[in-house]
Amino acid sequence: MKKTNYLLGAAGIAFLMPALSFADEVAHDAAAGKPMYALAKGFAVGIAAMGCAFGQGKIVATAVDGIARNPGAAGQIFTPMLLGVAFVETLLIFTLFLSGINA
Repeated sequence: MKKTNYLLGAAGIAFLMPALSFADEVAHDAAAGKPMYALAKGFAVGIAAMGCAFGQGKIVATAVDGIARNPGAAGQIFTPMLLGVAFVETLLIFTLFLSGINA
């Protein structure tokens, strides 16, 4: 039960912290008729960051498990692991870029 509470708390923080970072834009966009625009951008960045963290954790954990089972294959596992982490990280970079575009 404690793990579930910690996970829900971490997810809540992940969703709310980016919204606070865009709080200044909320006041500016509210005058322009878009009061929820900055909040939506904050949620998008929070969801993308949480997804990237889980994805990268899974990639690295699986690679380390594979290296632990077969240390001789460490060179063959390391490069695809880095490539996979880079692809997952682009999700967050694209989200940050798109959240900066005002529609």
